Amino acid sequence: MSILKIVEENRVPILLAEIGAYLHDLGKATKDFIEGNSKEAGNQRPSHTPPKLFPDELRKILSEVKIDVLNEKASIMDFIEHHHNRELETVPKLVALISAVNNGFDGIDSGVDKGKVESKQSKEHTFISSAFGFENYKIEIDEIDRIKEEMYRKIEEHLTRFQKSSNDIETLYKVIFCTKKYYLLFLGETRRPANDVTLWDHSYSVATMMKCAVAQEFLKPENTFDPLHFDWKVFAVNFDVLGLLTKGIKIGDIKGYWKSVEKIFEEVKKMIEVTYPIGNEIFRDTKGIYFLTAAVELHELKEEILKKIRGIEPEIMACITEIPLETKIPPEEQGDRKTIEAKKKELLLKSIPEARKKALERVSFPAYSEGFPCNEFGPENNKEVCPICRLRTVERGKEICNHCLNRRTNRSQEWQMDPKSSIWIDEISDHNDRVALVVGMFKIDEWLNGSFIQTLTFNEPSTENASNPRNNDVRKHPSPARIRRVWETTEEFIRETVFKGILNNYEYPALRKQRIELEINPNPKVPEGSTCDISISGVRFSPVCVDSVRGLFVTTINLEILSKFGKTVKEIAEALSGQNIKLKTEPEKSWRDFRIAKAKPADDKYQDYLPYIKIYDFPDQFMILVPAYETLDIAEKIVEEYERQFSKVRDRLPLHLGVIAFHRRTPLYVVMDAAKRLLKKFESSKTIVVDVERVEDMKDPISGMSKKLLLRVNKRRIPLKWVVSYSTKDPDVEDLWYPYLRLCNKGKPNRKLCLDYTGNGNYVVHIKEIKEGDELEIEPSYFKLCYIEEASDRFYVDENLKFLDDIHEIQNLWKIVERKLRSKKWTISQLYAFLEELEKIKEYNGETFEQFLRSSLINILDLDDSSNEYNLLKTSVEDSLFELCLYWNLQVRKEKIGKGDQNESL
Repeated sequence: MSILKIVEENRVPILLAEIGAYLHDLGKATKDFIEGNSKEAGNQRPSHTPPKLFPDELRKILSEVKIDVLNEKASIMDFIEHHHNRELETVPKLVALISAVNNGFDGIDSGVDKGKVESKQSKEHTFISSAFGFENYKIEIDEIDRIKEEMYRKIEEHLTRFQKSSNDIETLYKVIFCTKKYYLLFLGETRRPANDVTLWDHSYSVATMMKCAVAQEFLKPENTFDPLHFDWKVFAVNFDVLGLLTKGIKIGDIKGYWKSVEKIFEEVKKMIEVTYPIGNEIFRDTKGIYFLTAAVELHELKEEILKKIRGIEPEIMACITEIPLETKIPPEEQGDRKTIEAKKKELLLKSIPEARKKALERVSFPAYSEGFPCNEFGPENNKEVCPICRLRTVERGKEICNHCLNRRTNRSQEWQMDPKSSIWIDEISDHNDRVALVVGMFKIDEWLNGSFIQTLTFNEPSTENASNPRNNDVRKHPSPARIRRVWETTEEFIRETVFKGILNNYEYPALRKQRIELEINPNPKVPEGSTCDISISGVRFSPVCVDSVRGLFVTTINLEILSKFGKTVKEIAEALSGQNIKLKTEPEKSWRDFRIAKAKPADDKYQDYLPYIKIYDFPDQFMILVPAYETLDIAEKIVEEYERQFSKVRDRLPLHLGVIAFHRRTPLYVVMDAAKRLLKKFESSKTIVVDVERVEDMKDPISGMSKKLLLRVNKRRIPLKWVVSYSTKDPDVEDLWYPYLRLCNKGKPNRKLCLDYTGNGNYVVHIKEIKEGDELEIEPSYFKLCYIEEASDRFYVDENLKFLDDIHEIQNLWKIVERKLRSKKWTISQLYAFLEELEKIKEYNGETFEQFLRSSLINILDLDDSSNEYNLLKTSVEDSLFELCLYWNLQVRKEKIGKGDQNESL
């Protein structure tokens, strides 16, 4: 019998075993667990395993649902009740697979530090921390019972429904994913700093290992049920996501391709986790989706997946990457269970980085054709090739092939279900017809492999233990759950902070979020959800058809661009009524004459849309289109939140940001290619050395107890200004676990709070003990601000990167310039004169340049060389920030401040 058939026929016991492992710590989602582990409770720790913790009906169903794997039986309640039982002979063999006493999956995931943390939280100040020490969620004691009871009802409901229909796999699968939101609100361990791993992270990691083991037991029935006898592998489906998106000319093409990517991920995930339950997803990025699976041959599954991908989007060249995680134990160590467990854990920790590295090699230099069916694209027949897919032919009189046209149309039709969003680039453009692509990337490789996790501590370092590489009582230890928590934290920042927090709540002028309904005569017969191009009084835009019978359209353009017709949505609508227009539909190449019979403000459901378009989001990356005029304000808000939430680790967890502005008519493949090049540059960033110039104590109203650092970087004139917090959300507790910085020099420093995090003389020192004159290693965060005027500009986008901190510098410089212009101390003509002179003196170096610069600042900008403004502008010119500030604000944003001044345009 085939492997897939065996797994499919045993789906129920595999998924039930996964659920049993997932629910093993259900007793921790209680008020008793939080209060009993608080500092007020003293040394007593309540048990979270007794069945009496649960209501009668839930306890009953947990006991009734039985799992049978090769005649080894257990109930779900057995997993809860017995996973800490030290009398292994009384524990069901299935439960023993997760038992920490038996070197099981619960222990493999928990790590050695969990039982040794000492800092209990107060029950009134019990917080869940991010992976990086930011305590952003408080567990409210009074809310626990309500959350717990709601979760219990979900579990009971789905298990009961399954009991009544044992073939209802979808219901069984929901037990885990319908309870995820509740598990995220509880902790597996409440003591700091182990409060970084939620109940979800730990339980899902244990459940994944259990699922793989049981699947392997069915496929290789050795009947040992020993957790150390099972191996895993990473099974990844890889393809170049960015390369696919870069093919799009219009936003509909890119969003259509992205929908295909999402569907592929969804379908592959369902195949591996439900249809043939052999593993679970552990990561995804722009190179594919990664699963931890049983260590068995999966050739049939590969063929099924590639076939599925071809059915969704045949243009995608997918490949399967497999990384075996097999434990090779020397004969002399085969009886040492702790050694075997340690080696298995080490392999698990390396799994994601190694798989990503392998995927990058295969996707960057493809030498495979297994996923590319050339025969599906038909003969050329002397026809033009579609400019989007570059594979199919284009029918006479049309601009793109039917397949790519359908992709655009489908996106428009889906938009009608959620018109508060936007998929139209004309709506995103600012009043100058300009858009910006914001690219963000966390560099998390050293966190995913566990290296930087060991720069954190779980107990306060002491003089005696700081330099002992074998002493495990200080360094925080990586675990599968903690690694998962790392990328879930960055993912949460992107989804919750960037998209829901900043972009959804950004305040725009009211006019730019409004739409107008147009009735066009004669009816151009455009299908609903499709757009047409309109030219009216020199302005072109593309309204979408919302009623093909009546010829009704809704504008998909920023109404600020139409402000020459009026200042309000009503005035613009009145001015458009009766206008003669030129119109052409999507497949056509020629313009025809039409008339706007009537225009009025669109219905409420079309108003107050959000003027941004998400291109994609992954745990470590995101791309969004936003109005160019507001882009730097949005970017600064992202940076401010990054500085707040990642304050304690910003030296080890860089966030790179790129802002690529362009005219709304620029082909998007040019912009996407520029973004791809910029991301490649960000990925290649290296560690740098900085000098601590100044250390100041400060108490920030947001970050609490903090240190302000001025860091000098090589020849840069403006220092980096960092605020590093060492507070927790408990006002009486300092953070002694996260805010450590890496010293350059090897050898133990004369500091109390320090730690050799590699065992090779590489020390980190707590922020409280950083001194002026220290040399630190940091992973720099970079920033790029540019405008794509010509297609060739994309080839230079990866040059002259700035530091992320420079966003603040540029914004502050513009405030000075704006103040000077408004007070009429400067004019825009003066600023252009200064820029012209600056361009001339750039050919000089050293003292000569300094003298010419001083002369220009004094004579052209009328600055006193003893003033703070003079010094600030001088250093900003030397660091190339002042010129960038003026370029961005005067030429890209086209700011006009000062009567009679007109900006030169690009």
